[in-house]
Amino acid sequence: MNLIIDIGNTQIKYFIFLNKNVINSGFSNSLNEILINIKTYFDSINTVIYSDVRGIDTSILHDKFQDKIVYSVKSNCFFPFKILYKTTESIGEDRLGLISSAFLNFPKKNVLVIDVGSCITYDLLTKEGHYLGGAISPGFSIRYKSLNQCTGKLPLVDYKKIPNKNIGDSTESSINIGVYYGVYYEIIGIIDSYFLKYQDLTVILTGGDVNILPKSIKNTIFANQNFLAQGLNHLIEFNRN
Repeated sequence: MNLIIDIGNTQIKYFIFLNKNVINSGFSNSLNEILINIKTYFDSINTVIYSDVRGIDTSILHDKFQDKIVYSVKSNCFFPFKILYKTTESIGEDRLGLISSAFLNFPKKNVLVIDVGSCITYDLLTKEGHYLGGAISPGFSIRYKSLNQCTGKLPLVDYKKIPNKNIGDSTESSINIGVYYGVYYEIIGIIDSYFLKYQDLTVILTGGDVNILPKSIKNTIFANQNFLAQGLNHLIEFNRN
């Protein structure tokens, strides 16, 4: 049984895998709370892996599972793909987990993984198994917050409201339309630019805010919410073997 911990910018998610199936999952803002929630599984868990994009104190995981194998994605993992990213010391561990999932689920294919969360990340894996890198831009919440915090009078808008028009007739609707379609057309434009070089490209959309986007974005596959966790679980199996 494997425990996967995904420490994101806004929340911490956990997944318990038995073989390749998720048998329990949840989220919290506290590692302590998560460990309390899964206490009944402690004896059955053999291996732990965690991805941390915040840089929080994860020593509690090593303390609680000191008799188990504990992997930190960048500290003690080998990868089934070749990393050509130049600044590996600063690459997000979640991005490596996503590429691992792409490698597992779409073998020998060119894959662009788009993760729509606090940030929007674009990551390319070639059919030769080379991770090239990609792009990072602000996600929905950061764009709304920046308009509010970096100006004198613009309000903070609820970004869960999907606009039903493209011309704003109020400050709030203008912000909502601007941010929403800014993200939407950015994603479409980047996808189109990748297709110019990789005509056989598989595009995966995932992340906490992916459901805000319409399912009609062409040439894309909306992945389930376990996509990153599958990649981290795959890293456990790869390193075990």
